[in-house]
Amino acid sequence: MKKALITFVKAPVPGTVKTRLQADMGAGKTVEVYRAFVTEVISRCARLRGVDRFLGCAPSKNHAFLKDIAKTYDMSTFNQRGKTLGERIFNAFKHCAAKGYTHIVLIGSDSPSMPVDFIRKAFLKLQRNDFVIGPCFDQGLYLIGARKEKINAVFRNIRLDTGRDVSMILKGIKQTDIRLSMLPFWYDVDDINDFEFLRLHLEYLNQKMPLPA
Repeated sequence: MKKALITFVKAPVPGTVKTRLQADMGAGKTVEVYRAFVTEVISRCARLRGVDRFLGCAPSKNHAFLKDIAKTYDMSTFNQRGKTLGERIFNAFKHCAAKGYTHIVLIGSDSPSMPVDFIRKAFLKLQRNDFVIGPCFDQGLYLIGARKEKINAVFRNIRLDTGRDVSMILKGIKQTDIRLSMLPFWYDVDDINDFEFLRLHLEYLNQKMPLPA
């Protein structure tokens, strides 16, 4: 069993990251927040053992911030390919499958408080299941994983970035023989209300994250 963890990230360019948050926070501060989210997620994932970690970059892995974080945390990088999010995720899975990885998990940076143990559980679930998802309360996803031999079948039967991803996945998988497992629900941070909840949640958990004031 060869495990790969992919983290999808964007170059922190003002106006291109966390645009819903930017409406209330401004472009400069939003970029600071995005950098903090990416750093938090990558540093948490560095605790994992027995997993090779990849940074799936958009639009290019050559941005200085992405190059620096990949070097700091010893990650391989590649450019995201595809017009839609679904295409980019599928191509990322195929990229790692071509390198011989049999159990592949992909996350983003919108859920910086997600327990790293959820990723461990995802790989454990893939030992007995074909496909695993981490659902968000808004029906988005914080994690998606698949076994190498089921990648084509999974992506033939699901739709992503619909605004109702979890429902669409459950409907798409229902008529197949694909074995699906779900992780606990969590939350992502898209707008100012989500951001304020994150602050409160971190305070409750007594956890620190380098967020701008």
